[in-house]
Amino acid sequence: MKCKCGGVIQVPAQDSAEEGTEEPLRPEPIGPAPAAGQSDAADDPEAGYDIRETDEAPKGTRARPPDVLTYRAGAAATPPEPAAETYPTFARPKTYSTDNSAEKSQLIRLAVILAVIAVAIGGSIFGIRMLKGSGPTGPQLGEDADIQAKMQDEYCKEIHAWFQEDSTRIMGPWSESQALSHADQWQQMGAKQVLALGSRLSMVAVIELPDDPAKRKALFDWQAEWHRNHLTKVWTDVGQKYLMIRLGV
Repeated sequence: MKCKCGGVIQVPAQDSAEEGTEEPLRPEPIGPAPAAGQSDAADDPEAGYDIRETDEAPKGTRARPPDVLTYRAGAAATPPEPAAETYPTFARPKTYSTDNSAEKSQLIRLAVILAVIAVAIGGSIFGIRMLKGSGPTGPQLGEDADIQAKMQDEYCKEIHAWFQEDSTRIMGPWSESQALSHADQWQQMGAKQVLALGSRLSMVAVIELPDDPAKRKALFDWQAEWHRNHLTKVWTDVGQKYLMIRLGV
């Protein structure tokens, strides 16, 4: 034979068939299957040999794992039951009866506490005013009503004691020595006492008037001259108890 590359290859001739070679198997015709009630064809030697496989093939002898054997020997698994049809559900609206009752009780408790606090504060204020003395009774003359209200609402003390508590306090345009000098002058003229109003600064001086008409006249004259010079209202004696001197600035 000639190769593709151009060379020549020698190929030996095919050997003849050897003698004694077995002939190919030729299947014999298969006879009909025995009818029902007849003996098996295997028992009859003259019957043809049926090479067809039986319905039940022989089981293999291969060893299988224990879990496989257990699975095959176990009961057949039951198919799962079909799931029941579900429908959309809606949550019921929440009731707030319990919450509302708890909230109402808290509000009531808070209102009671506030009422008790208000009563306590009111009682304290009333008690303080009672300690200072009851309010003015009867008709008030001149500036007595206004002066007594200031004495109850503001810090009020006799002028000498007022400066002794704190020497840095101020009384209008006067220094401590000037204020005490005027207070001593008024007392010499007949004033029962001189009061200062305010915790740090007092812009007025309150004179408690005497009962003697002559002494009262001297104090009213001094007040009239001071108030005219400071363009302030001049008060006349109408029987009032107090006379308030505006110190100005």
